[in-house]
Amino acid sequence: MRDGLYKVHFQTPLGWGAGVVYGAGGKLWGGDAGLFYVGNYSVDGNNVTAEVRTNRHTQNPGVLSVFGRDQVKISLKGVSAGDTIKFTGKAAEIPNIAFTAELMRISD
Repeated sequence: MRDGLYKVHFQTPLGWGAGVVYGAGGKLWGGDAGLFYVGNYSVDGNNVTAEVRTNRHTQNPGVLSVFGRDQVKISLKGVSAGDTIKFTGKAAEIPNIAFTAELMRISD
């Protein structure tokens, strides 16, 4: 995973969403129209692991969390191929809901 700005598309059985994430030096920051994300990541070859916390920054009735709650801690495992990373994971608060995300690098 190279440092830079990534677009992210994510989903659970409850819904889908999209936003942006900036990753640099093992730290992640990002968000969408209603939620922000902060966390950390590590890289081992093509394998990427990450932990991300989410929370609401703006009350927007059209933007719902794909977990059904705003504050979650998501543990992710992924594989990078070039500037794309595909993740699977779960939120500690709702472990029975599967989560997938795809990040695609769009800028430095």
